[in-house]
Amino acid sequence: MDPNRTGSTLRRYRLARQMSLRELAAGLFCDHTWVLAIEAGRRCPSNRRWVEAADQLLSAGGELISAWDADQTERARAEETMRRLERARRESEALLVAPDGVDLNDIQDDIARVARASGIEEYDKSIHHALELRAELMRRLREGAHRPDAIRDLYIALGRVCGVLAYLTLDLGQADMARTHVQASFRLADRADHDALRAWARGTQSLAFRFTKDFELARDAAIDGLRYVGSSTGTGEPRLLCGLAASTANLGDSRGALDLLEQADLAREHCGPDELEGPLFGFSPAKQLYYHGFSLMWSDDPAILKQAIKASHEAIAAWKESTSPGDEMLTYIYLATACARLGDLDSSIEAVGPILERPVTASFSWVKKRLNQLDELLLEHFPDSKNAQEARATLQSYIHAA
Repeated sequence: MDPNRTGSTLRRYRLARQMSLRELAAGLFCDHTWVLAIEAGRRCPSNRRWVEAADQLLSAGGELISAWDADQTERARAEETMRRLERARRESEALLVAPDGVDLNDIQDDIARVARASGIEEYDKSIHHALELRAELMRRLREGAHRPDAIRDLYIALGRVCGVLAYLTLDLGQADMARTHVQASFRLADRADHDALRAWARGTQSLAFRFTKDFELARDAAIDGLRYVGSSTGTGEPRLLCGLAASTANLGDSRGALDLLEQADLAREHCGPDELEGPLFGFSPAKQLYYHGFSLMWSDDPAILKQAIKASHEAIAAWKESTSPGDEMLTYIYLATACARLGDLDSSIEAVGPILERPVTASFSWVKKRLNQLDELLLEHFPDSKNAQEARATLQSYIHAA
């Protein structure tokens, strides 16, 4: 998906015709700042006649009009997706007080497939599949289409689908929706008395709280999740300990975070397999290294920052064997952040380079959030550096184009 066909096409034809912003704006009876905002993707004209006039003035042969039409179609599809997600959120709220007594045919394979594909295939496709599964499970719940002995399986399946939606909506920056979905996931796990899903839901709640910088709530969710770990919870314990380490680090206790990460490494040595494998319901060794880099990069201690850099390099190597594009992008940003905090501007700029070479459409809310934090960090640590200023300008151009 090109997020700004209209603006990029307008700019291309304006430059090809050797027209300034003010010259084009005068010909279209508008302010040149309006044209600049369109080219930068910050605004999009709502009037098709304006686009037709611009197409004619630039002799674009209808290409600008086609670009605008494509943008409008893309925006309409995105708005429809958000409407469906909002409807799903309301249904998750209803699940919190849903009655007992439902049946379930075995659709766990479909849930596992959607979970494995989330974050890899297009978000619209993952959301569509998750919502279809959820609609069917909700139908069975409402209609009582069940065998008496199958209700526990229904709760687990529905809890997992809510978990998928929690991750997808959080990636899209919808933290409130994500928290509702994962709260429903935990409640369903509680009804099913399923420790693995309870532990997983608490870990995901911790993640959602960290997204909005509610680090004390994130810490409490992770601590509560540890109550449910045991022989049946797979990688739940190291995942929760890593989440707790991240919250602890953000609360200013890097030494405490380091201790928790060491506990997580020990926990991985004796944890069993996950019921559902994959990047969403599992917790790979690459992800655990990623958490080392993320948690330790907040420290002011040079020795700990060097550990964060080492862990991020190891995680980047590990992602080559464990596909998770979003997490891999974030690992580069964590490496850049740790280098900047250590005072190594050149290594920080080099680390973030692979991110800026990727299409903007590969970005999502976590990536933009962390790039903004890196931008602020470069300003704080290198206020008088020309190289830092240029790097910040590049970061902001990438962020605003996403």
